[in-house]
Amino acid sequence: MLNELRHDHAVTFALIPSRQARDIDLNEHEDFFGAGKFVAIKRGLLAGLIFNARIIRRKVHGRIFGKMLSNDVDYLFDRSLKGACKHLIETVKPDVIIIEYIHFSKILEWVPNGVYKVIDTHDSFSHEFTSEAERKGLERADMVLAIQDREASMFKDLLGAASRTQVTTVSHIVAGHATIDSNRCEGASFVGSNFEANNQSLASLIANVMPMVLAERPNFKLHVIGDVGTAIPDYPFVVKHGRVKVVAHALARAPVLANYIVKGTGIKIKMLDAMGMGLACVSTALGADGLSDAFADGVCVTDDDRQFADELIALFDNAARRAALGRAGLEAVARWNTLQRSSLQSAIDPAS
Repeated sequence: MLNELRHDHAVTFALIPSRQARDIDLNEHEDFFGAGKFVAIKRGLLAGLIFNARIIRRKVHGRIFGKMLSNDVDYLFDRSLKGACKHLIETVKPDVIIIEYIHFSKILEWVPNGVYKVIDTHDSFSHEFTSEAERKGLERADMVLAIQDREASMFKDLLGAASRTQVTTVSHIVAGHATIDSNRCEGASFVGSNFEANNQSLASLIANVMPMVLAERPNFKLHVIGDVGTAIPDYPFVVKHGRVKVVAHALARAPVLANYIVKGTGIKIKMLDAMGMGLACVSTALGADGLSDAFADGVCVTDDDRQFADELIALFDNAARRAALGRAGLEAVARWNTLQRSSLQSAIDPAS
């Protein structure tokens, strides 16, 4: 999205401190955005201790009494950052401000009148917030970006017809990648971080599908790319790559994406990116959620484990089939990107 916006806009990116950003490369971010265009907001030591204590207290409460929907859409936002956020807004004087995730929508309350306010939601958080809390966050914006049409419909229903806040769908825009040569194939690839939904999906793929594949193709390898590999034991048929600098280099050894997703929400970016590299994909229906038939060329979708295994075997055996599905996926991604770019332009420029 930022690459797209930089074509026509001067973009300043502010990074809010997060425990998930421990290994972020700040220098690479500064190089990407340019001098003065990347700002890492700092949190004071005392404020950090207070904020972390509040989060830990909430987690302990959840373990004791069970997880409940939060009525505070701002519980993950550190209010001690207010001064730094307001100062940055006053310094940059933006025409448009985009907030990533509804959890940080509080910032929009400090934006001067006349600045166009956007929330890039990434997902619905109805599993985390009450309807009242999620509505409160969404109503702070002029425009809400949903990652797929189902979430857009949910947000529209939640806001109601009388709301001034508009909702549109702007999904993942696939970056330009070099096409991977699929002539050589050692098996299939699974991509993911060490995250509950990914861990469960990979374990299910190994338990439910791989025994059938290996019974017919004992030399078939499952290449696991990303930290998700740390969540499973070592198997003779699994090649663990861990975190890699260039995903395409790892995918080239097994250029078939096994998108066996059994848990999770939102558009599966890993599959769109694989399609954008010319990879054939085999996916569960959940893994292809949000990708309509108009853009699903190059993807074999099935929730039947036997059929999933058969598709992996067929693609492992047949280089021509891998190439044909890969080309179809590339063409589908090109159409997909055209739609997302148009939607993004319309969403960011209210006069367009």
